[in-house]
Amino acid sequence: MIEVFANGRKFSNWTEARVVRSLDRIAAAFSLTLVARSSEGDRVRLFPGDSVSIVVDGVKVVSGYVDELNASFSAGSRAISVTGSEKTSDIADCCVESPLEWKDKTMAEIVDSICKAFGLKFSNSMGVDVGKPFSRFSVEPGVKALDTIAKLCKERGVLPCSDGLGGIFLLKPESCSRGPALKQGENLASASVGFSLVSRFSKYSVYGTGRKKVVGEASDSDVPRTRSMVIVDSNAVEKEQVQARADWESRVRKAKSMKFSASVNGWSHANGLWVPGVICSLFAPEAFVETPIDLLVSSVEYSWGSSGSVANLTLVSPDVYAPQPESKKKKAKKGAKSDPWDSIKKAVKGK
Repeated sequence: MIEVFANGRKFSNWTEARVVRSLDRIAAAFSLTLVARSSEGDRVRLFPGDSVSIVVDGVKVVSGYVDELNASFSAGSRAISVTGSEKTSDIADCCVESPLEWKDKTMAEIVDSICKAFGLKFSNSMGVDVGKPFSRFSVEPGVKALDTIAKLCKERGVLPCSDGLGGIFLLKPESCSRGPALKQGENLASASVGFSLVSRFSKYSVYGTGRKKVVGEASDSDVPRTRSMVIVDSNAVEKEQVQARADWESRVRKAKSMKFSASVNGWSHANGLWVPGVICSLFAPEAFVETPIDLLVSSVEYSWGSSGSVANLTLVSPDVYAPQPESKKKKAKKGAKSDPWDSIKKAVKGK
């Protein structure tokens, strides 16, 4: 059951409902289509700016605001649709005003300071290593708050995420917990896979900008034609840096070229709600996933409509979120041992 609370009331008379949480969006989003009047004849009264709480299967998943309202009527019907977002949407839309500079502060302390300016809570609940304090970190006026947070997190190889309730936490993909397996014939209602070579290249050459010429090269054996990409990295001056960048380009582009989605009936499993940020094993022979592969749930959509309650999951290779190497001390790691591209290519070609 999806329950919506606003203005001291519970709204239940809707025809469609959709709630989305994603690692790629700092704010959860929702959309609802409701009948214009309740069964008692009361007019639905929701307006942009109203505070809203959404509960799914007894668990509050969104605390936010109505962003838009649309009302319509025709012969024999009246409807109201509202869309909204989590409280954290403000840091994506608004700029940091003060302070604009921090000295001898850790990443966590700076992110906490920014969140407090917007009335948001920050926690490092996963115990992510935030590294040493920055001797000095500053932002230019007019820079969005989320861009500042994302820049900090990128330097430490972590993701800023929201908990749906207006709280920000740090996530490191390799530290994610394991969720239920997704299996055709058991809990999978549907699944799809997509593979593309459009943004991949057979060779990556990265040039540094130091006094001496340094070049790093990486190849992608899955690309059969001659397709070369040349990158000039203005931050790289050492051989180790350009090589790490070349390896990273090949690894991440391969990960992003694979798309997986799955739908399950209901919004919960044995251990609770489906949520982003967990590793799940996917097994779907009809979609050529004949060998189970471990994927990261990057987004969850709770939907209700003519098909009943459905959780739509987007799954990706964890390598999608591999941090770009920033120094010669951090070399790009090799990809996961299990390779979805190779296993599905064999299933499709029958080899």
